[in-house]
Amino acid sequence: MSISTALLPVPGEVVDPPPRPTPPVVSRLESREGPLGLLVTVGFRTYLRFTRAQVTLLSAGTTYYLFLGMFSIIAFAYGLTAALGTEQLATFITEAVANAFPGLIGQGGIDPAQLRTVGQTTSVIGGVGLLYAGTGAVVAASRSIHVIFGAGKDPRNVVLARVRALGWLIALLPLVLLSYVASTVTANVAERLLEAAGIEWRGPGILLNVGSGVLTVVVNALVLYLLLGHLGGIRPSRVARAVGAVVGGVAIELLKTLMAVLVGVTIDKPQYGALAVPIGALFVLYLQSLATYGAACLTAAIAEAGAPVTADRDPDAGPA
Repeated sequence: MSISTALLPVPGEVVDPPPRPTPPVVSRLESREGPLGLLVTVGFRTYLRFTRAQVTLLSAGTTYYLFLGMFSIIAFAYGLTAALGTEQLATFITEAVANAFPGLIGQGGIDPAQLRTVGQTTSVIGGVGLLYAGTGAVVAASRSIHVIFGAGKDPRNVVLARVRALGWLIALLPLVLLSYVASTVTANVAERLLEAAGIEWRGPGILLNVGSGVLTVVVNALVLYLLLGHLGGIRPSRVARAVGAVVGGVAIELLKTLMAVLVGVTIDKPQYGALAVPIGALFVLYLQSLATYGAACLTAAIAEAGAPVTADRDPDAGPA
């Protein structure tokens, strides 16, 4: 079955140059048997999906919702803390945001004490903002992966789509937060296990840092695996989803580490002033969206490379 979501060209004169054909060297390498041919095939098809789906624009649109949702969840968490007295929740959120965006909360950034002071007001505003931005981010991700996978438009109405997005937001948000505080969770578990065994805790070591890194990648991959399997309109094979999720999980973790350093350096530059933190946060969220949709492109390419060639499927035509 062939699924196409492309609009028909409008009548008029074509002013762009003709599309470039597949480079001959790529065609020759794709025709080879073995790992090299498969690697070139998957790589080239990933590139085609990435460019033809205009992933950079999709990522920019998703970043808007993520950026708004980031501040909304901070306000909502501190408002909930003020209403219920759950200090541990505020600490959890603060640490997750601080790890993702150094300088956003604390000295030189948003004052946690001030957020607690206006907690009741921020809980209402933050809750409304989180509902809008959080479900918007899920809907944006779903529509983007639909485009990348070449699936038809989601036939659900607006209300049902938002309710479904809310369910996925509730399911995925704890995993996303866990990926940012994996080091703390790992340290707490290790400390308790060592104390139970009668061994003195001497703080994090190399093994603990490696363990927290592995946990973070696993959580990232799990989030991507769920997104790729449920929000794209088409469910690729398990192998394709697993490979795409793992590669994307590693890429997101590398970007988080790299961008944490970059944001920290940017904050130390006084010439950027108050714009340093929001600009850095926007850039981080954009790159992570880019990595997510890049993983979707890779998943689609692997699924496409492993699919049998049929009469309605031109192996050189690229994605629909």
